[in-house]
Amino acid sequence: MSDAIVGLDIGTSFVRAVLGEFTEENKLEITGVGKIPSKGIRNGVIVNLEATQQAVTEAVQAAEMMSGHEINSVVTGIGGAQIESQNSRGIVAVADHGKGTREITADDVSRVMEAARAVPVPPDRQVLHVVPQTYTIDGQPGIKDPINEIGVRLEADVHIVTAAVTTMQNMIRCIGRAGFGVDGVMLKTLASAIAVTTEEERELGSILIDMGGGATDALVMIDGAPICTESIPIGGNLVTNDISIIKSVSFEIAEKVKLNSGCCSPELIDPNESEVIIPGIGGRAPSTMPRQELCDIIRPRIVETFVTLRDKLAVSVQGRQLMGNVILIGGGSLLPGVVDVASEVFGTRAVRLGMPGNFGGLQDEYRNPEFATAVGLVVSNQDKRRSEVLKNETSKKKHSFSKLKGFFKEFF
Repeated sequence: MSDAIVGLDIGTSFVRAVLGEFTEENKLEITGVGKIPSKGIRNGVIVNLEATQQAVTEAVQAAEMMSGHEINSVVTGIGGAQIESQNSRGIVAVADHGKGTREITADDVSRVMEAARAVPVPPDRQVLHVVPQTYTIDGQPGIKDPINEIGVRLEADVHIVTAAVTTMQNMIRCIGRAGFGVDGVMLKTLASAIAVTTEEERELGSILIDMGGGATDALVMIDGAPICTESIPIGGNLVTNDISIIKSVSFEIAEKVKLNSGCCSPELIDPNESEVIIPGIGGRAPSTMPRQELCDIIRPRIVETFVTLRDKLAVSVQGRQLMGNVILIGGGSLLPGVVDVASEVFGTRAVRLGMPGNFGGLQDEYRNPEFATAVGLVVSNQDKRRSEVLKNETSKKKHSFSKLKGFFKEFF
């Protein structure tokens, strides 16, 4: 059993891999990072298996080389339009455990979770997560941990996330063809939330927004649990496409212009700033444009992104009050002025970039909003892997001790 955990984020624009391993003090440390331009992905869906496989191989190999650790398997994430979610409730009678009282046990919790997840799921979809939100005991709501409480009826409210079976199978197959096993598949925004949000933000009610190349995903959290998962098919690629069409340049040139000079807040533009150079194509000479003009192209699409998402979330959360932050992650969040636009659209100044926590090692490489998902995949699986490693080490010690006892029996 390897003591390393690899988070693999297969995105529309980039494939990112982050490797974390445990130190001698049993602390997680990130020692490997890989980032490769994505090929064969459209709006989060694999459309060219071979090209995606190559990008996965290169990203993981980059993390391997940086860490000096051989990688055999990964934990990966899924998001975009292929994700759907719903809230559900389960109710069970608390089992009589023969003690004269009805004390709730882990078995009762398992039963109520099974009851809550018993919702119709189409054959082309697969349940990805069943996340407990809150429990109710004998009509008393708002209980986080019901175990050892006394009651006769237990209810559980849960958030159920499902994924398209075909999309998941293609992703697992692609990773397998690249030579790696898949230890697990997680909702991207759920993994990211673990890496970049605080407990207080999750309790108060916050919105995590992942601004990807092909889509923008959102996770709404309140009282410490997710209540809503949404995605809209508007991403950074549409911004690039707008620049490409309006300025009559290739997509690649438009992407470079966006990354080098893009901005979506006029307040950030210096009036004395030099003009943006637009490389020529087909033998044409380079041209120039004011940075303000570039901002005028980019800003409407960013506003549209947040307005569309805000309106969709408003329907889903049904008026529930959110008092935490709006946290922005993903490559699109790095565009100057994005925080300002989000603040205007959502009507709050509590907007920030989601920066992964400090896990030592290569901080300059991974402490960036675009690595939130990959880091989150590692962090969210550390307890499981740590227990597996400890169990494996204990098993090895027992095996060595039994061999040692056999040795002594032979000679004494």
